[in-house]
Amino acid sequence: MGAIYMNYKEVKKIVLPEKKQKEEKYNIFVSWFVRPLSVACTVPLVNSKVKPITITKISILCSLAGFFFVSFGTSMYARIIGWFMFFVWSVFDGVDGNLARCTNSCSLLGDLWDTMGGYLAMVLINFSAGIAGFYDNSGFVFFPKHFCIILGGAAAILAIFPRLIMHKKKSSVGNAEDIKSISDKNTFNMTSVFAMNIVSPSGFMQIIFLFSIVFHLLELFAVAYFIVNSTITAASLRRLLKE
Repeated sequence: MGAIYMNYKEVKKIVLPEKKQKEEKYNIFVSWFVRPLSVACTVPLVNSKVKPITITKISILCSLAGFFFVSFGTSMYARIIGWFMFFVWSVFDGVDGNLARCTNSCSLLGDLWDTMGGYLAMVLINFSAGIAGFYDNSGFVFFPKHFCIILGGAAAILAIFPRLIMHKKKSSVGNAEDIKSISDKNTFNMTSVFAMNIVSPSGFMQIIFLFSIVFHLLELFAVAYFIVNSTITAASLRRLLKE
């Protein structure tokens, strides 16, 4: 096979067909910032020997590093480095899929690694915020500090729990209407769009997370996402578990 040369517009046309653009436009931070960055990072890789799954593995290492720096960093600057590693994960999480489409090298194994990386980041962002809130002595304390770890861990579990139930139901009964109402972004109402933007680990959650680190509000972050994820879980299970 000959060399493949693509510019930004050509890569974007392949990775963002009209249907995908319509879906992503609802996730504002992703469509305006993360996706353009991921396309730009894909361009120099199209003609390289780098495999998409390699990018996925690097992104997972970034999220693990982000967890370490945010959770156990001894200063705000260390936690910002951790946040930046999570942000790099969010960009690379798009690069691997972009590269696979541009080089026609999509695979079920690559999709599995990508899904695992996404779930891992959801868990680690929430959990690291709870741990960091416990250790941040400059934080806004209004309840026993160990509650931060409990709430961060609970928020992490709740972030992925309804998705696991949805995938199990989808594998059992197919793409039923209640699954479409949860997963199809084109059917979302304003409340669902707002919730998606807030809880998406590649979306505005990144901005809220950074704000909470800089202004020592990680305790509030843990509380807020525990409440938000609990609400979303309850609403999702109500739809998924009905007869």
